[in-house]
Amino acid sequence: MNDRRLRLSPSEVAEQSLPGIGHRYELRGAEGEVVTVVIHHSGRRDVYLGTDADEDPQASVSLDDSQARTLGAILGGAYFKPAVVEEIEAVVGGLLIDWVTIRPDSPGAGRTISELEIRRRTGMTVAAILRDHDAMVAPEPDEALRPGDRLVVLGRPEDLATFVHHVVG
Repeated sequence: MNDRRLRLSPSEVAEQSLPGIGHRYELRGAEGEVVTVVIHHSGRRDVYLGTDADEDPQASVSLDDSQARTLGAILGGAYFKPAVVEEIEAVVGGLLIDWVTIRPDSPGAGRTISELEIRRRTGMTVAAILRDHDAMVAPEPDEALRPGDRLVVLGRPEDLATFVHHVVG
């Protein structure tokens, strides 16, 4: 079988050729869940959601070509863009604002913002930390990042991949 990794910042997509069937794509969600898509030569798409690629999926759906393209357009924002996103884009132009989650195995887990030298090493800024339903806006440099923390980061789009590699892993 032909396996290869496509680098799509900030996520990785694993692609595998399935002889006689089509292609299989797998990616991990922000919380570690696994989404697998099998595209059949017939055009049918099977989508599976699970917590581990080797386990039975928790949910699945089969879509025809038209349904899959419609879902792709919805996910891509062609049908609806949240008002907050439109406002942010209008206010900050080319400035990227994104949310990432610290995992237990993340390079930043258990380390402080200053230890990680986030701004100097990645060009990104941690604007807020969402922890246990509490928001810390403009966290202090001595704030340690914990698994489960959702970070609101901002910076240039081209710096996000470095930040994800350095802090999220």
